[in-house]
Amino acid sequence: MSVLVLNTPVVAFASKIEKIQKALKEECQVGVSSKKALTLIRPLYLTCVPGTKVSLQSDEDRCDVKCLKGNSNVIVER
Repeated sequence: MSVLVLNTPVVAFASKIEKIQKALKEECQVGVSSKKALTLIRPLYLTCVPGTKVSLQSDEDRCDVKCLKGNSNVIVER
C-alpha cells in the first residue's frame, strides 16, 4: 500500500497567497514572501468582516488592507 503525502496547505492556499501579495503591493507598496503571505490568510480571509479594512503592522510600518473575504450574504438557490 502506497501513501502519498502532499503539502496541502500551501497548494490549497496558493491563489490566496497570490491575492494577498497583490493586495499588499497595491495598497501598501510592500512586497512579501509566500511564507509571510501564508501567515496573513487568517486576518485577511478568515477573521475579518467583508467590506472593512484590516490593520497590518510590521516593525516599522502600519498598513490598512481591504478584507479579502468574499461576501457572506450571497444567496444560493437550488
